[in-house]
Amino acid sequence: MPYRSKQVLEQWVREFTADTDKTSTTIEVLRHDGGAGADTGLVVMRMHDLPSDVFLYPVGPGDPRWEVNFGPRERDLVMSAGKLRGLAKELDRVAALCEFFEFKSEQHASRSRHTPTTS
Repeated sequence: MPYRSKQVLEQWVREFTADTDKTSTTIEVLRHDGGAGADTGLVVMRMHDLPSDVFLYPVGPGDPRWEVNFGPRERDLVMSAGKLRGLAKELDRVAALCEFFEFKSEQHASRSRHTPTTS
């Protein structure tokens, strides 16, 4: 199975959601073609308190770091203290998922370095 494919990321999302609190945030893995047609996966979080999607993706091939991109908004974001607390909780979950993906990516890289190759 290709590293960070849609299927691998779906498994990682299942692992993450099984171990975390449930919120109104929806997490979806989309197919995302990387270089040479490689399926690199793209994770989208749709948050209840943010009127734009949040995208998570690896920094680059072989790099265990991940980045978070906040989609564009058409209007200013104005909210009450309660809504802001809800958004903060959702953003904390985005950060936790990003860290989880980095951990899983580093695990994969570590296993790959220790797996003997055959010629």
